[in-house]
Amino acid sequence: MNIYFSVKRLGKKRPFIDRKTIEIEGNYHESYALQTILSQIVTQQVAEFNQHREEKSLFTFLKEDAISEEASTGKVKFGAIYNEEKAQLDKAIETVLLAFEDGLIAVFVNDDQIEDLSQLITIDENTIFTFVRLTFLAGRSW
Repeated sequence: MNIYFSVKRLGKKRPFIDRKTIEIEGNYHESYALQTILSQIVTQQVAEFNQHREEKSLFTFLKEDAISEEASTGKVKFGAIYNEEKAQLDKAIETVLLAFEDGLIAVFVNDDQIEDLSQLITIDENTIFTFVRLTFLAGRSW
C-alpha cells in the first residue's frame, strides 16, 4: 500500500520533506501499531539510501540544465559520494524507535498526535503521516 508522509522542523516555514509517497507492506483499512509502520518506513528508506550508494556514474560532470538547477540552491556540486558506507537496517530501526521514545520526534497521523508505539492506526488511501523533528533549547538560566 502507498502512504504519504512529510517531515517538518520546528521554527521553519517549509517542510524538510513535503508529502512524499512511499510503498510499504500491508492493506488499507487495517490497523497497524505505530512501531510496525515506523519500522516499514525506515526499511524502505534504508533500502533507497543503500541503493543510491551503490550507483556509480562514469561521468561526474554536470550538464547545463543540472548546473542551473544546482545553482538555484546556491551551491553547485558534482554529486560524488565520498562515504560509501551503507546504512544498517537494524541500527536505523532501533534509532528511530529510541528517538520517538525519547521525544526527539513527534508523529502525527492526519493532524492527530500519536504518543505510544503500540497505538493502533487504521490506514486508508488518504492517510498522511507527519514527522516533526523536535530540538531542545540549551542555555543558562540566570
